[in-house]
Amino acid sequence: MKRDLEQFSAECRTILERDLGVEGRKKVCALVQDVLKDDDFIKTYLTDDVPERKVLYEDPELGFCILGHVYHGAKDSNPHDHGPSCAGCTSARRTARQGAPGQGLHTETRHGLSL
Repeated sequence: MKRDLEQFSAECRTILERDLGVEGRKKVCALVQDVLKDDDFIKTYLTDDVPERKVLYEDPELGFCILGHVYHGAKDSNPHDHGPSCAGCTSARRTARQGAPGQGLHTETRHGLSL
């Protein structure tokens, strides 16, 4: 399903208003994964000029944030905890670009969303 940021944030809000617990968070995570399959969403909100982390939306009532992530090249991150209030879902998709002839894959870009 095609969504814009307003629709996506409204769906997240509706889910979390009904259930702030584990099951609600699982539903939000499934929604995040679905949104990242939408090429138009990626092209609109997770463009190459977006920094590694950018707040795309902050809900004024529930206080959750939707963060966009765009990473160029390899990145490492040690295991970490976002705390009990985080939905705990981050999902990403990778795009590899072909380098010069005979050089294989040149760059890798990862687009992600987290709540």
